[in-house]
Amino acid sequence: MIPTPARAIGAMVAPVVLITAGGIISNGILSVSGSVNDRLRAMNRERFELLGDDSGSGPTTAGLGMLARERMREIDVQVPMLIRRHNLLRNAVLSIYLSIGALVMAVVALGLSVTITSEVAGLLALAFVLAGSMGLLVALAIAARSTWLSHDAVDFETRAAMARGTPER
Repeated sequence: MIPTPARAIGAMVAPVVLITAGGIISNGILSVSGSVNDRLRAMNRERFELLGDDSGSGPTTAGLGMLARERMREIDVQVPMLIRRHNLLRNAVLSIYLSIGALVMAVVALGLSVTITSEVAGLLALAFVLAGSMGLLVALAIAARSTWLSHDAVDFETRAAMARGTPER
């Protein structure tokens, strides 16, 4: 059965709701990605400051004090963890953007199915809605993995700080 214009508009509501949800989720993930990005830049800046000197040549880590060497080691362990998380967040956002594109195509296909009275366009719209929904599900799984991994860097830094000992009272 070929939908009437009113039914087509009603059918367009589901993809539009998913498009809106995708936009909201992508904003949240972009916010987290920005925080990870800022943390990476701060660690890179801290590493540069630990190694930097006015001569321009900079000392090697062997020329640093014990605490500075330990901090360099912590940075060197955490940066790859944060880069992995940043990459996962990027992949999640890209998946959402592709999903939104598929959902927009679903809305267009639904409009076409009414305009040209084509059942094929209706089936194409359904395929786009399913693809967009699956893409959103994949993006959520990737974002969940990133959140799971966020614990590693925080746990490592906290344990390293605690291992330095406690001040005497």
